[in-house]
Amino acid sequence: MKNKITIIMSCILIISLMLVGCSKDNEENVVSQNPEAGNAQEDGTKAKDESKETEDSNNENEEDKGKYHGKEGKITVYLSGPEQMLNKIESEFETVNGDVLDLVILGCGPLRQKVWTEKQAGQIQADVVWGSDPLLYYALQDEGNLAQYSPKEYDNLKEEYKVGDNYYTIVNERYAVIAYNKDNLKGDKIPKSFEDLKKEEYTGSVVMANANYSSTALAITSGLYQMSGNNWDYIKALKDNKLFFAKSNGQVPSKIQEGEFDTGIAPHDSVLRLKKKAKKEEYKTPIEISWPSEGALRIQRPVAIIKDESRPSKNQEIAEKFVDFLVSKKVQNITVGMGFVSVREDVSLPQGIPAKLVTKEIDWRFAYENESTLRDGVKEIMGN
Repeated sequence: MKNKITIIMSCILIISLMLVGCSKDNEENVVSQNPEAGNAQEDGTKAKDESKETEDSNNENEEDKGKYHGKEGKITVYLSGPEQMLNKIESEFETVNGDVLDLVILGCGPLRQKVWTEKQAGQIQADVVWGSDPLLYYALQDEGNLAQYSPKEYDNLKEEYKVGDNYYTIVNERYAVIAYNKDNLKGDKIPKSFEDLKKEEYTGSVVMANANYSSTALAITSGLYQMSGNNWDYIKALKDNKLFFAKSNGQVPSKIQEGEFDTGIAPHDSVLRLKKKAKKEEYKTPIEISWPSEGALRIQRPVAIIKDESRPSKNQEIAEKFVDFLVSKKVQNITVGMGFVSVREDVSLPQGIPAKLVTKEIDWRFAYENESTLRDGVKEIMGN
């Protein structure tokens, strides 16, 4: 029987030396990525000199360093995304390879928190990590925690996705777009650009996720910051226009669909899934996408194998096979069915995405190197 762990972690209310990034629709947290940040333990125990129990635990951790965390023949995968999609991928992989996966399913923020907490403790307990945005992988690569591996079908990837020096591989992509309620906004009232959302006619009717709570929102905020010429003018203008900050990106299209707000900024795939659900269950939904004229902001979802010299060769083989599988045509079509954009040349776009789409790159390296500027700006504008 498959041993699957689904973890839902509560929102982290403080941004502490974070990297910006990704998400699961309902659980998106901003967390620390800095190996020097704080002394907090994952279980909330006190510092070593304040707790004998913690001291004993630390001694045990020291003894366990250098030992493989799992068992031979089964790998641990930390990942995020729609659970229906992840279940399908697991089932397809294990049909061929047997019961070889332990999935730990988290939101992007909790995924990042778990990886970094374990790194600080001395050993990341995952063999493979998939589902966060590129910034987690920048940090892990810089710290020497990623193993280089080139998937067998790497040549089938589009050139724009051949990045990461094989320390990580882009699996799919999502876009930050304008979502709107077509019952409330029609014709010329439909916003055509991110800039339109600053207009007086949208006062009090725009929603986006708060970057203090949502890691994907912080990625989007970083893109908007860069779009403005590396300043906060755009976000400040939205706030002056009575922008409402939701606590997760999943709430944004839901609030628009329910008519609570007319429009907002959200990942495109969550909107497509709402539309697909409505069609399947035969009810009407007013949620629609307006593709911004400046370009939809691109947010990639990489996969990487954690570097671990103690990993058995059999487990290393399974990890590599799983990475191969994620970029295979079969899995790419599964993810496209959930609204994500494929990285392969031979896989079509999801239904609902225009063939001639204008997109805008987020400079992940810039965001990574300027995390403190982003963090301070978010706190100043959005508060705590």
